[in-house]
Amino acid sequence: MISKQRSLSGIAISAIGLLLLTSCGAPSGDARPQNSDLVAGINLLISSFGANHPELINWKLPEVKAQLTQKLPVGVDTEAGWLLRWPAAKAGELSQVIIPWTLLGQYPSNPQPFFVNYKGGSLVPQATTTDLVTTITKTEMLGDQYFGAVIGIRESKVNPQWIIFTTVPYLPVTDPAYGFATVKNKHWTVIDFGTALVGCGTVPLNVESEFGYQCP
Repeated sequence: MISKQRSLSGIAISAIGLLLLTSCGAPSGDARPQNSDLVAGINLLISSFGANHPELINWKLPEVKAQLTQKLPVGVDTEAGWLLRWPAAKAGELSQVIIPWTLLGQYPSNPQPFFVNYKGGSLVPQATTTDLVTTITKTEMLGDQYFGAVIGIRESKVNPQWIIFTTVPYLPVTDPAYGFATVKNKHWTVIDFGTALVGCGTVPLNVESEFGYQCP
């Protein structure tokens, strides 16, 4: 995907994020965040998304504002952030939202593996994770750090040149997806990305199998 030019200042986003991170009484670990922090995070996500991707909005702001004045779901801590779901959401409301941990100012020690199902491979160094997240955010999430989370980054044990990852949107604009990346010309490159049959014909079959996927 081609990155869109931001119309919302990075300085403004940083300032709002800092306020969230330094808010009084912020919980830690796996505790449920305060409602005020959850609502503040959702409002920031909506504001940023509306400024950067107005063509993808599938909710109505007045309905969402009213929705957030009602009792919030309890939610659950996931590897992507705190997940709130509204099973009976009305037209124009959010059906779910994931508030990233960086906006909540807390970092869970035991998040639920809610989105990632594969168990193969091994963890990768933090430097690799940082580089890969930067690449994926630029190429697959419109260059927007508030579009979604990159999780489940694991290196293949049978062929360490390959890494798998999953992306989860913070707002309900698309489905979670997964992809494979490898190094080309000394830089991480996403080889294939999607929701099914990803990497078939381009990723070694033993790597696909290691992570629980099969190709026809």
